Formats: sequence, structure tokens, C-alpha cells
Amino acid sequence: MFDRIRQAANRVFNVKIVNSKPIAVTLDSLVEPDQSQAKLLRQIHSELKTHRRELETIRLAATSEVMQDVSAFHRKQVRTLLETLELLASTELSMARFGDGEFRLMLLNDFNLRFQKNSPELQDDLRKVFISNDADVLVGFPQLFRDAHWSGVYQELWPRLNQLTTSGRTYACAHITRPQAFSALGERAVELWRQIWEGKKVAIVTGEGSRFDLIPELFDNLASHEFIYSLPVNAYEDIDRVEAVVTDSDCDLALIALGPAGGILAHRLATAGKRALDIGHLSNSYENVYKGAPRPEATSIVPNKGKNA
Repeated sequence: MFDRIRQAANRVFNVKIVNSKPIAVTLDSLVEPDQSQAKLLRQIHSELKTHRRELETIRLAATSEVMQDVSAFHRKQVRTLLETLELLASTELSMARFGDGEFRLMLLNDFNLRFQKNSPELQDDLRKVFISNDADVLVGFPQLFRDAHWSGVYQELWPRLNQLTTSGRTYACAHITRPQAFSALGERAVELWRQIWEGKKVAIVTGEGSRFDLIPELFDNLASHEFIYSLPVNAYEDIDRVEAVVTDSDCDLALIALGPAGGILAHRLATAGKRALDIGHLSNSYENVYKGAPRPEATSIVPNKGKNA
């Protein structure tokens, strides 16, 4: 049986994309399979589809209670993409964002990201930002998704994460910096982002040689800009120095792309009186939606190493 599968697998397949996944559908027309191989492939394909449906049913059942709880929290306490952007465009509020990486770093002692190692100090600082109730700082919570990835995240973390949320607090939507914002809101998202920094002196805080790009479609209306560089990986280790540099800057606004350290830095700067926004992959997200570029997480951590500002 395994030999027959190997023989069939060595052939060339036509594929189609289903839910962003490549699915083998038929053998390439240039390759003539024998009848037994074709029959075997149809059987395998049918079994895989059946197993996928069964696993999806099991996942939905296993995570149903948690996801209902998360959905209720989201409806009551998390602003929409549009509401968050309109608030930032009409006020001087700062923002620190949380995603699955920040949640796992904050709650799991043995979890590390490829660009940020964990530590008790990092966990403590992330927790302080997440539970803070500073009037000048929005805390961003992820947009609600019910796919396998996010239901797994909440199944693992929600009991502990929910203990840190505050019932009377309204959270921002952290996905305003992600492709979803441009896909859902289109040019309105571009207009609101540009309104935030229209005519302002801006400091771009990012890792040396990082993926951040000051693309004109979003940033050609700045009064001026300067780049303040941190470490390309493990930026949290450099956060005290960077905070001092940004604090001494005469910028009106700090835009920060430093991974999990970015939200901590934004919170610190805001409490010191300087407006700061943790904008992460904003440029990549715009280019993903409007120019077909790879999604932010699919790009190298430091693709522009050695690039001058």
C-alpha cells in the first residue's frame, strides 16, 4: 500500500486553493496514470476530506464554550477596526497592541518568539501594560477569529487571560495595523492613518535593518521624520536606552515597530507625556493588500539589513 502511495505521490498534480491551502485535485494532464493509481488517489483524497471534516467538527465542539465566552467579551468590550482608527485620528491617545505572541509571552514561562526571547521581566512588563488603566493609552486586543489557530490560542490561554481583563474597560482593536484593516475598510483606513500624523514631526522606532518601510502612500504627509534604531532581535533588552533617546527627541509622535517590546515602549512613552503608537507591520500590511506583497509574517525579520534611513 505504501509503495503504491509513493508511486502516486511522485507524479505531477494539478491543485486548487481551498481556504488558503493547496489541495491536490487531479493528476497533471501530461502524465497518464494507470487506473489503479488514479483509483488510489481518489480514495486518498476522499479519506483526507472526510478526516478534515471530522477534525473540524471535533475542534468546534472542544472549543465551543471558550469561544462563546471570548465572543461575548469581544462584543461588549472591544472596539471595531473603524471605531479604533476613528478614535486615534480624533484624539491624542497612544496605543499598545497585544496579539497571540504577546499573550503567550505574558502567560507562558517557556514560550519564546524567534525575534524575542522571554524573561520574567518581559512578562511582568507585558502584564503591567495589559492591566493598566491609563486614560491616555489604548490597549489593543485582537480582532475576533474563530479559525483553528485562534480557537487553539483561546483554548490554551483564555482562562488565565480572562482573569487579567477588566469588566468595565473598552479595548482597542489591535488588528488596525494588519491587512484586515485595509481589506475591510479600504481607503478609509488609509485616510484615517494619514490623519493621525498629518503635518507632525515623527520618530520611527524600529530594529536596525528591519522590515519597516516609510512608504509614501501612508507617510508622505509628515512634516519630518527621524529613525531611531534598536536591536533587530530581542529589542526588549534595549528598551531602556531607546526610551531615553525617544524621550529626548523633539518629535510630536513616536511610531514603533519593535515586536512585543513595542507595546511596552509605547506605554512608557505615553505615561511620560509623549504620544506613541505601536504600529508593527503597518507598511507591510498595506503592501500586502494593495500590491500583493507577502503577508508580514512571511517576510524576513531583517530583509533590509544595512539600509540607510
